[in-house]
Amino acid sequence: MEPRSQTSATLEPLPVPVEELYRMSPEVYRGMVEHGLLNGSEGILLVNGLLVHETAGTEGPSTDPLDRLYRIPLEVYHEIAEIGLLGPSDKVVLLDGLLVKKMGKGDPHVSVTLLVSQALRALGERGWHVRPEAPVAMSSGPKGRPSVPEPDVSVVRGSIRDYMTRTPTPADTALVIEVADSSLRKDRSGLARYSWTNIPVTWIVNVNERIVEVYSRPTGSVEPAKYQEIKMYGIDDEIQVVIDGREVGKVAVKDLLP
Repeated sequence: MEPRSQTSATLEPLPVPVEELYRMSPEVYRGMVEHGLLNGSEGILLVNGLLVHETAGTEGPSTDPLDRLYRIPLEVYHEIAEIGLLGPSDKVVLLDGLLVKKMGKGDPHVSVTLLVSQALRALGERGWHVRPEAPVAMSSGPKGRPSVPEPDVSVVRGSIRDYMTRTPTPADTALVIEVADSSLRKDRSGLARYSWTNIPVTWIVNVNERIVEVYSRPTGSVEPAKYQEIKMYGIDDEIQVVIDGREVGKVAVKDLLP
């Protein structure tokens, strides 16, 4: 069967709900101050576990509570992790300059992530490797805000050892895949970050509808960010795997789903 194509879609990032933000402890805040990660002249306060500009709201009320929050630069986020103020047990990612709690993942989500990783590794493409649930560092994004998402699967240039001391960037990344069961709307909106940073191809494995959505031809750093080509692959289809502009093999949709 031929995959269904559709016209390009605008991928506007959804605002991060306040209830999904990570609430920082006073100890972490003090550590950031002591290590010079918060410039005292900026007047960044900790209010109910969130970093807030001291002068926020002085020019009139805002309709968006996120406007009051301090957006963390990419280098500060990396430094927080390197000095141990936040670690894997804190389960946070940086999205649009904000610390956001990671979503929990059920057994179907985990299983599909492993199936996708297995199928891509079986292609054995030299010079690239498959990374499950690993960060991609984006210095900018829609509205100029940095993010370090952790896609369910990514295909990255070089070997695992090439990233012992640095995080892959979009320039290192040929393909990202998100597995969506309960998170479809959020995963689709998050593709704006991938398009903005020119990640060439992204997939969404839509578990509930049993299809794979393939997005290609990103517009890059323009607003609104979008992918200009979208194809939907059904359970009987095979997907061309494109790495660095070249087809390296095919995977069957049925091999990616429960």
